[in-house]
Amino acid sequence: MGNKTRAALAALAGAAAVTAGAIAFADASAAAGPSPAPLVQAGLASCVTDGSGYCTVPHHLGLVPEAILVSAVTPAAANSYLLSTVQGSYTPATFRVRAMVSQATPKTAGQIWFNYAAYVPASAQGSPTPTPPPHTSETPTSPPYTSVDPTLPTHTSVDPTPPPHTSLEPTPAPSSR
Repeated sequence: MGNKTRAALAALAGAAAVTAGAIAFADASAAAGPSPAPLVQAGLASCVTDGSGYCTVPHHLGLVPEAILVSAVTPAAANSYLLSTVQGSYTPATFRVRAMVSQATPKTAGQIWFNYAAYVPASAQGSPTPTPPPHTSETPTSPPYTSVDPTLPTHTSVDPTPPPHTSLEPTPAPSSR
């Protein structure tokens, strides 16, 4: 085998290895997350606190959130404050927050602004009920409706006939004696 042939084979093998690595990386790096996705509502809210620093915030999740994250937004002209959610205040339509100017002093009768994200996990949402196909009195022209369980593996058939053998060695020329 000549040097040019060896170089060509080495380049081909290197390209095949790079391609296989890229395919493996693409399969391994696909985005993943919970399925079905959790129900999340996020937004910017504003309210006026009561005499104890509390205010009630509406949300539109329709279910009791498992967790709510709040982050105070303090405009340049306003004084800073600490903000937290109130334990046990989450309902399907509202939650409460409390603003404090210090550890012992509530921010009373003051306007506050904050970002929030309310989260309901998929397990709390219930599972959707599949809708059966409509019933018709006509004779079906296609096979009946069937459901496939997406958690079951799919099987593919493999052709047991191996491909014909090919050789990269050049065929010697017949000798003419």
